[in-house]
Amino acid sequence: MNHNNPQKERIFPFVWPWKGAYNQSLPFKELIKGKAFTILYLIVIWTIIGILGYASTRNCEGTWQLALQCEYAFWVKNLTEAPLIFLRNLFTTPFLHNGLDHILFVSVLGFLLIVQSHEAVFGSKTTALIFMSSYLTVAPFFAVFYTVGIDLFPDSEFMNFAFARNWLGGSIGMFQVYGALATVSRKKWVMLSVPIIFEIFNLTVLGIDLHISLMHVMATFLGFGISTRLVKRPT
Repeated sequence: MNHNNPQKERIFPFVWPWKGAYNQSLPFKELIKGKAFTILYLIVIWTIIGILGYASTRNCEGTWQLALQCEYAFWVKNLTEAPLIFLRNLFTTPFLHNGLDHILFVSVLGFLLIVQSHEAVFGSKTTALIFMSSYLTVAPFFAVFYTVGIDLFPDSEFMNFAFARNWLGGSIGMFQVYGALATVSRKKWVMLSVPIIFEIFNLTVLGIDLHISLMHVMATFLGFGISTRLVKRPT
């Protein structure tokens, strides 16, 4: 059995950041080209942190840096109040992060493990499209869900909470890419069960908001479905 083939023989088809799809060493130029989306995204988000600092989910008036990032973050209210800004911010919010734990989670677990592995197998263009498409599918879906929900249940704490803050970061994109990567797992159900277990832990132990867990799980299974239907399997 050839254990170097992540597409056909591994349950978790991850590769080292400095290696290719079959865990083979890559020349520097080929490595840069093959992981271009991962490298570009990491450069952009850490540059933003270096220039503007961390964003905030609620405090938008402390400094001009906070105000600027709030302006480009995802707000549910913009769906009806400012549709063009809502659409614009679908493309900007994945590059904003609100703390060291937030950006490290996306950088290390998200990109240096998951996204670059998908990129090695499927290529940079496909990976970028799957990542960004989550902000055109999952994010609008929940915006509509909460907008309709607050009309039906105006006193619901759950619905009101979705409007009380912004939502930002690259996590739903990372989960959608994870779901897409599961299509080349030897045991797809094992990979797909991990985000569910992870989010149960987040909810019960870490106390993360249910809103976030719902988006992550939906993104995972949507990524799996999109990749199964639309992306050619590597041979």
